[in-house]
Amino acid sequence: MSVTGFFDLDSGPPTAFYFSVTLTGMDTIDSSFQEVSGLKATFGIEERKEGGENHFVHRFPTPPKFDNLVLKRCLTPNSKLDDWCKEAINNFKFSPRDISIKLLGAGDTKILAAWSVVHAFPVSWELTALNSTSNNLAIETLTLNYRYFKREV
Repeated sequence: MSVTGFFDLDSGPPTAFYFSVTLTGMDTIDSSFQEVSGLKATFGIEERKEGGENHFVHRFPTPPKFDNLVLKRCLTPNSKLDDWCKEAINNFKFSPRDISIKLLGAGDTKILAAWSVVHAFPVSWELTALNSTSNNLAIETLTLNYRYFKREV
């Protein structure tokens, strides 16, 4: 019996090309992103000395800290996502949403991995430089803070 890992040898290891993002209460157009980054959890270490023991220090993990989630897409005005960001930026009104991120197999048929991001809200919005000498798309970058994420699949 041979162990090949979690992927099918015919299709090879998963690529980061096929993915989907779903925000609760948003339309499909609001979930079309070209890049997702920031799914990262880091554990800290707390050190405790034991009285009378000088050979070592006890080390214990602390609860994880989560990086901000960064979503990039072509600027899409007049969408629910746009309204959600404007409410935070213009009116300082935040309504956190849960987000589902799925890594898909080629052809969007099989979910290879999935994460649930809990209680996300915008902390930064940025538009790429507007330049009259280039023909690039206007890309918006949305940075979200969240409580935690869970690996689902």
